[in-house]
Formats: sequence, structure tokens, C-alpha cells
Amino acid sequence: MDPQSPIPNDLKTVLSQYKLIGATKGRLGDEIVKYENSNSHQVVYLKSGEGVSAKSLDLEATTLSWLGDKGLIIPKVVYYNKEGNWTYLLISGVGGLPAHKVKDFNKDDILKIVAYALHKFHMISFEKSEQLDTLDKDLEKIQQYIFLKVVDSEKFIAANDGKTPEEVFGYLDSHRNLFNKDSLTHGDYCLPNVLIDGNNFGFIDVGDCGPGDMYKDFSSMEVSIKRNFGAEWIETFYRYYDPSLKIDQEKIKYYQLIDQFGYYLDVDKYNSLAKTSGY
Repeated sequence: MDPQSPIPNDLKTVLSQYKLIGATKGRLGDEIVKYENSNSHQVVYLKSGEGVSAKSLDLEATTLSWLGDKGLIIPKVVYYNKEGNWTYLLISGVGGLPAHKVKDFNKDDILKIVAYALHKFHMISFEKSEQLDTLDKDLEKIQQYIFLKVVDSEKFIAANDGKTPEEVFGYLDSHRNLFNKDSLTHGDYCLPNVLIDGNNFGFIDVGDCGPGDMYKDFSSMEVSIKRNFGAEWIETFYRYYDPSLKIDQEKIKYYQLIDQFGYYLDVDKYNSLAKTSGY
């Protein structure tokens, strides 16, 4: 299976040493193709997309470059380019298995590793990180979605106790000052995005990383633990992260509401508008 987008010639040259393993689509419609080097068996992933997915890939490339000297195990940018409406990002694979698929440790041990990994991430200095994602940028993006009418209102309302996208955004906007900007957040911290390889761990899908409130990561991790291990394991994660922490459920819910706009974004409609209007 080949990507639907035409591959630039210089990228074809890079990929000539790899064989195609498989392909899938990302949440925003981006194409993700897995390749393996025939000699070294090194794995790389080609992500390509237009419109909203192109913007996401641009931010991921920027973030990976910024994180490159922070001492983390993360993908390395092998190739990055923009051609027409499309963005192409080729990244190296990270060793290990997604945390929820690791068989060598029990759930308690996995959550201990995942909590330690997040604590380490939160302690990284975010000096000179102006180009990274922030809560203010997230809210600006949501405001644009509402203006462009690219949120599926019917499904959104059904999933949010009858509240419209406009009403939920009003709540988010009016409560933004309750949140800190004192941690470097991963942005999509969940069990599948932490790879465990023996005593080592790495991070993937860091495109939404940026200075902000640690609750952004707590929120997504709660959802992930509930989905993969069961809600009864959430307390174990927090015990290992910081046993003295008292969780504010309103802040957890806040970030989960932000995620609703991504769940019910009409990607095709947004991309169509991006082509015709330049959004």
C-alpha cells in the first residue's frame, strides 16, 4: 500500500533503501506508512497530510527538533518538507512496546514506569519554547473551528450533555486562567505513547508538547488507563507520580472537553476550506 499523496523526488531517494511494511491513517487523516531498512532493519515512519493534518505534522517536526537535546528517547527527524498543500515528515522508530502491551511487567510496574517517565518529562526546562503548543493556542484553534463551522455539532451536542460547541468553548475560555504554565507537558500522554524496552522508556506523538499545566497530561492518561487497564488503576498511577497530590477533577474535565473538539472535527470539511480559503 502506497501513500495517496505523490512523494517528492528527494524523499523517494531517501526511501529507496527501505521496504514498505504497512500503512494506516492517523486521527486527522494523515497517512502513516511504515518502512524497514533491508540491511539494518531500522524502522522509519512516513507521515504525510494536507490541511489540518499538515499543520499537525509541521508542529510535530518543530517539537521533535526542539526536544532533540533534552535527553529523551524520542523519534528523530530523518526528512521534513512541504510541497504544495502537503507536508511530509519521515521519523525514526523508537524501540520497545507501547506500555499497555508490555508483557514482562505487571500493571503496577508499568504504571510506576509511566508515572516516573511523566515526572521526568514535566521537569524539563521549557526555556525558548515559544514555537510549541500552549493552552492559548489550543483555544485559538477551537475558536477557528467554531468560526469555520467544521465541528459536527449534532454529534458534539449528543456527547456533551446537550451543550453546543459554542457553549463549551465559552466555559473553556472563561476558565483558562485557572491553569498554570509551570511544566513541560507531553500533550497526548497515554499508554500507547510511552514505549517500554526493558528498563528504558521512550516517547512518541509529541506534537502537542509545550509549556502548560500538568493536568493536560493527567487528563489524557486517566482516559487511557481506564480504557486499557480499568478505572481502578488510576489511583496507582497518581500514587507513583506524587502520593501527596490531590487531584482536581474539574481540571481533568476541562482538558477532556478540549479533546471533544478534536473528536468531532470534520476533517474533510476543514481541509476543503483550507484549499479554497487558505486557513
